[in-house]
Amino acid sequence: MGRAGAGGLTTDYTCGGPGSGARRYLGGVNRLGRESSLYLRQHQDNPVDWYPWGPEAFEKARREDLPVLLSVGYSTCHWCHVMAHESFEDHETAALQNRLFVSIKVDREERPDVDRVYMEALQAMTGSGGWPMTVFLLPDGRPYFAGTYFPPQDRHGLPAFGRVLGAAAAAFREHRAELEATAERLLSAQRARVVPAGPTSLGPEMLAGARDSVLAAWDQRWGGLRGAPKFPQAPLLEYLITRAALVADVEAGTAAGLALSGMAEGGIRDQLGGGFHRYSVDDRWAVPHFEKMLYDQAQLISVYLHYGQLTGSPEAVGVARSTADFTLQQLRLPSGGFAAGLDADVGVHEGSTYLWSKRALDGLGGGQASWRKLFRLDPQARLEGGSVLQAACPWGSDPPDLAIGALRSRLLEERSHRAQPARDEKVVVCWNALLIAALAELGLATGEERYLEAAIGAGQLLRDRARDPGGDLAHLLYGDSARLSANLEDRAAMGLAALWLHEVTGAERWLDWAVEVGETAEARHRGDGGVWFDTPAGADSQLVSRPTTLEEGATRSGVSLMVQLCWRLHLLTGEAAWQDRASVALGHMAGAMLRAPSAFGGLLAEAQVLAVGPVQLALIAPQGSHRGLLGVARSSFRPQLAVACSGGGDGGPQLTRGRVMLEGRPTAYVCRDFSCRLPTTRVEDMEEQLAG
Repeated sequence: MGRAGAGGLTTDYTCGGPGSGARRYLGGVNRLGRESSLYLRQHQDNPVDWYPWGPEAFEKARREDLPVLLSVGYSTCHWCHVMAHESFEDHETAALQNRLFVSIKVDREERPDVDRVYMEALQAMTGSGGWPMTVFLLPDGRPYFAGTYFPPQDRHGLPAFGRVLGAAAAAFREHRAELEATAERLLSAQRARVVPAGPTSLGPEMLAGARDSVLAAWDQRWGGLRGAPKFPQAPLLEYLITRAALVADVEAGTAAGLALSGMAEGGIRDQLGGGFHRYSVDDRWAVPHFEKMLYDQAQLISVYLHYGQLTGSPEAVGVARSTADFTLQQLRLPSGGFAAGLDADVGVHEGSTYLWSKRALDGLGGGQASWRKLFRLDPQARLEGGSVLQAACPWGSDPPDLAIGALRSRLLEERSHRAQPARDEKVVVCWNALLIAALAELGLATGEERYLEAAIGAGQLLRDRARDPGGDLAHLLYGDSARLSANLEDRAAMGLAALWLHEVTGAERWLDWAVEVGETAEARHRGDGGVWFDTPAGADSQLVSRPTTLEEGATRSGVSLMVQLCWRLHLLTGEAAWQDRASVALGHMAGAMLRAPSAFGGLLAEAQVLAVGPVQLALIAPQGSHRGLLGVARSSFRPQLAVACSGGGDGGPQLTRGRVMLEGRPTAYVCRDFSCRLPTTRVEDMEEQLAG
């Protein structure tokens, strides 16, 4: 679920309600006004006596022997906003909450480690998860009850939040021993969470069985996994496209295309401004929750590009480009980094920026005959305030009227005068790294220099500024301020982004940084069982367990990204240790992947690449002059391809050492297992060797 507080709640509350004598804090009524997080500051004027995550809150809970209410959400989340307006802004509810609990607010994007620990607890208790996440803790941080959104009154089978508060507090007072035992069992299971080791390798038959399982759960009408709500699940789409490309699996490619066309035509895509909303509430991709997240844009740029390269679909590449353009126009910051996302709500209204009526379209669009060539209004996709635009023409067909460009401009101009969703301007390293990789690949495939320039600029920002006081990679940037230690996703995604920047620029320093980031991840995150932890060792003593994210949903897990990084580094450096690390982790995960393949799209894609066998390309050329050969190599979808660049001679990556230019011209060496075919300066010869 998702609603988050609309930026700037300004009612002059005092903690505990009027007349409570509670003090004001800098920037707001409670402590959250002192925080950098937009989500926390959205709650700074709540009458709830919020604490940020940290020792102060837990010390108070232990000292006064009070349970802790932990509320986790994010700034662009729709249902987080709803719960804020209904309960956290309500004086009576807040007074009850202040009396019975120590209350902690957490931004899940700022603290994914905290979110993961308690999301695992929520899923263990209820079988599902979501945001806002509401977890009740013992004073030492162990969870004893959890849920997501609770309404102000009993409805839709959910108990009223006030009733939940009373019951959770009564259980703490009256059944403490039982809660202690339950909490300890739950936490012990989390701490001991070990993925049963599966086969050491995933052979063709096993991979075919995983593919069959994914397709058995696929919606054969609308695409995506069956049911609602429906998420893009980019890692799973990437797996299907990868399999289609590497083993000519037509059915896998068709399944991916069904979802991609449905999303491109549906309301989940902003048909006017570009970009994708986070998910649809229905199974038809028609009615979205309206937040736009950077990680979705980044991954869907890659997915649509790869599908377009696989099938020759200019429409798919067009969606990739329009999504990239939206990201550059709406999420790019003056620093060169990219904001985390756009809010779902404007004020208290969800999605009002994006909704249209037939009358408004008739007035601006030259009557029905004009706008209906481009858009349709689905009666089943109507919300309070209007309807969500969907594409009128099936994906792959062109609207018949050349005047649609002018119509789109008129509608965008009209929309620009409406209230706009707030932008959360924190720069999350992982999500920016995913976008850097996507923009670099898109720029190479299309020859669009602006995508490459944006990728390089964002990469330089993270390399220079996303550093903690010790010089290590940080998790995020607030303006010029780096905050918190990088998690595994940050490091692995940044390493992969650096490899793309090595390709784009030909500069060895990007490859060196990828190696540095990978080595730090191995040193600080590796667990005894062969799989990496999300957090570096000793990151936060307040955490009751150290999280390990294995499954993949909206994004690839840190483990999946690390497997990919390790294999790529092995192919470029020749160091066997990188290969061993990836093989151990992949083998350790194999059993879980085969039991629930839909939850491991990114890892399945890597396993498919390794089963087919990687291809290496060494480009020897003066820095920058390799782009001609590289652009041709990247004009097709080649998921098994790893590229190293240098000026030749004994320097540069291992893959390029000893290689020279022919006749002083940029030269390509196509290799497998560091054994290269005859070098060539001819594009046609290089393409033939890559295809072979």
